Amino acid sequence: MRRTVLLGLLLTSGGLLIGTAACGPDGPPPVPAIEQVRGDLYVIMGGDPTDSATFSGGNVAVYVMDQGVAVVDSKLPGYGQQIIDQIRTVTDKPILAMFHTHTHNDHAGSTPEFPDTIEVITHENIKASLTREECLPVTNCQTFKGENAKYLPQTTFSEKASVWFGDDRIDLYHFGPAHTNGDTLVVFPAERAMHSGDMFSLKRPPFIDTNNGGSGLEYPETLAKTAAGIQGVDMIIPGHTPGFFTWAELEEYAEFQADFASMARAAHAAGKTAEEAAEEYVIPDRFEGYNRSDPMRIPTNIQTIYDELER
Repeated sequence: MRRTVLLGLLLTSGGLLIGTAACGPDGPPPVPAIEQVRGDLYVIMGGDPTDSATFSGGNVAVYVMDQGVAVVDSKLPGYGQQIIDQIRTVTDKPILAMFHTHTHNDHAGSTPEFPDTIEVITHENIKASLTREECLPVTNCQTFKGENAKYLPQTTFSEKASVWFGDDRIDLYHFGPAHTNGDTLVVFPAERAMHSGDMFSLKRPPFIDTNNGGSGLEYPETLAKTAAGIQGVDMIIPGHTPGFFTWAELEEYAEFQADFASMARAAHAAGKTAEEAAEEYVIPDRFEGYNRSDPMRIPTNIQTIYDELER
């Protein structure tokens, strides 16, 4: 197989229910059937992230190329064979590569269940998280210990990389910390589509994983850089939503996050506690369809921003 990686900067080789698949007597819940996004791009959705009976992890992208298959994310542990079985309903080509959008267990948990011939490609900060000795909550490094260490990323990038499989190209972008410090946007130029991981996952205040470098202050800046820095995409596969987003919705989400950060800055300057600011916060009407379904997410994110302001 001929594969080429072209780098923008650097390449080196070498509550959601984030845990383990909820197994019944017949194993974990079945994943939804693979569905075509457009052209040679497919998705295996992840189910309701608040329902342990149906949740299998993040949305998985499957790209069928001339030489083989590239997969983006691998759900919770226990779903590797189900993902492979779904891929086999659309192609018998070999699975060549696994890309991770970030380090979390519900997105990279089943990678060691794939053939050990796959090449794992991630941002350098994802590899740093996965190789930690101490596995902080949702870091997921326990999945890659012992014999599974062979599934640690063999190829990493810093800010931008283009990965070629023959004539097929996948672009990787990292614009800074947001959900984590390794959030990767995976772009399929030929399909005008992108997998956003959990940097843009649901229309609500996000989980900011400070244990893995996430930032409430930099989140909106990273989203704005994403919206300005990537061209030619009009469909987004989000981390968890059972559907797709438009580019305009990504731009709106950047505005939502900027509005939230501005609110938190103003509340901090006024001497309000995070709890007081959260009680007063109302999602502006212009953000139609947004919700505050997790009652702790707003005060937690405000406190995260307070902590960053006070460093």
